[in-house]
Amino acid sequence: MRRLLLLILILLPAAAVFAQDSAQPALQRQSWDVFIRRNTVSPLLTDLIFLHLLTGDQSTISAFGERFTLTESGVIFYALDEEKVKLAKADGIIRDHPFINVTSGTHRVDWVASKDKGQIAWTISRKVGDGQLITALWLADVAGAEIRELLVYGPRAGIQLLPVAFGADDAELFMEVYADGSEGLSPYARRAGLFALRIDEGGVVTGSLPGDQTCFCPVGFGAGSMLRLAPSPELNGLDVEVFGLDDGESQVIPALSRGNYRDAGNILVSADGALAVYALSQVRHFASEQEEIRTVLVLVDLENGRQRIASGPMPDLARPISFTDENRAVLVALERSDGTLKIDLEDGQMIEVAAATYLGRLGER
Repeated sequence: MRRLLLLILILLPAAAVFAQDSAQPALQRQSWDVFIRRNTVSPLLTDLIFLHLLTGDQSTISAFGERFTLTESGVIFYALDEEKVKLAKADGIIRDHPFINVTSGTHRVDWVASKDKGQIAWTISRKVGDGQLITALWLADVAGAEIRELLVYGPRAGIQLLPVAFGADDAELFMEVYADGSEGLSPYARRAGLFALRIDEGGVVTGSLPGDQTCFCPVGFGAGSMLRLAPSPELNGLDVEVFGLDDGESQVIPALSRGNYRDAGNILVSADGALAVYALSQVRHFASEQEEIRTVLVLVDLENGRQRIASGPMPDLARPISFTDENRAVLVALERSDGTLKIDLEDGQMIEVAAATYLGRLGER
């Protein structure tokens, strides 16, 4: 009870932090800030916390799941015990997802939501008789009013498609040709074989993406650009390769010397395209009981072509969530710990703004 009271006391002032960049009219409808944290009684469970912005009322749902994703309809996640995709809402009820259906023949299901949380794209792969994989890609608005099967890929041995991100206008999807079983090879996701899908009423058009698509590297999308962290042997660091997806322009931002910090990822681009941040980690004894992690945040000035360390070390893998304070700060989640940090990008000061990990704003339309 004491821990719950402490969480509420931390989340209430945190709501003001998360709301400061939002338009005031959005607060006139039913809106919640949504968080996740480990259940204190059973660490295998995750608590979903819905904090009402007007009343301060809080509801909590516990789930045995992973890949919690906020959309305008609620929080989508994969239930590990039922092997189904679920939907949790602020009313405290967990439902089967109404249209992402996993059957007994499903090998893998993956999804990505648009930036406005109004659309979702998902792939379902299944194995055919000879063990090869067939992937179907679907697109819908989160209410399920318009559901479209965009393409079917395969059969291919050990290869499937994954949705990575929506484009700036949500009429484009970025996809990865993915080698089955390659997850978990490094602390942060690396991608290769990326391509684009342009979606309109007439169908789907595939297109290539710039740069070396054989590079198994961290990649991020935002503000009409694709960013890739590419090894720079000369500087023992990571160049930031920047590709304009609309104008075709490109630049390379020189690497920082990274010493023993060799793993990087989770690129976040600001809405105006002026800045980006990513996590840079020193990882010892990866995926073992002796694992040790130190992570710093790297700030990339995309307009002036520079990058620099923007924080002190953090004892975990890190995931930037969003820019705030007119791009002077960024909210960061620690991947294996509860809590949300706010890091000042000018002086590197870190403060904990919530004792749970922030997912985002949920507002009823």
